[in-house]
Amino acid sequence: MPFVEADCTIQWKKCIVAQCEEDIGLRVNWLAILVAAVADWLLGAVWFTAFANQWRAGLRMAPEELQRYMSHPNFWPYLVALLCSCLMAYVIARIVAGSASQGVLRGISAGILVGLAAAVAMITEMVFEIRPRPFILISAAYPLAGCILMGIIIGVWKAKGVRSI
Repeated sequence: MPFVEADCTIQWKKCIVAQCEEDIGLRVNWLAILVAAVADWLLGAVWFTAFANQWRAGLRMAPEELQRYMSHPNFWPYLVALLCSCLMAYVIARIVAGSASQGVLRGISAGILVGLAAAVAMITEMVFEIRPRPFILISAAYPLAGCILMGIIIGVWKAKGVRSI
């Protein structure tokens, strides 16, 4: 039985080493995630300011109600938007970290993948809500553009001690 026990110990050590190597391969750059999330959040401010009139037309809010809302701004939607940007940046970073190669092209492709998933989900919901096409395009194109931006930042930014493959 000593042979079987020794064999199990060797297999166990191989499993531990493999797990450690896998964890090293999936490390993420938290600073890059934070910067990417803030960049996406700021893009949202620019995006919805640039398309404000078309976007507001699709909100289905009476002008008086919209004016009341805008006269008493609430921080909660901005905080939720920032937290969601952080989560999407983390997902993009995990996809990039799990890839065989890392870089700007890998970041862009991961951003497109995550952005398309978000955009398609939004389009599906808004089509059943019978929203105007411009509203749907403005709303759904933002996560796609934002995820591509986050993918670029995450793909380009390498943490110290992280080797490129």
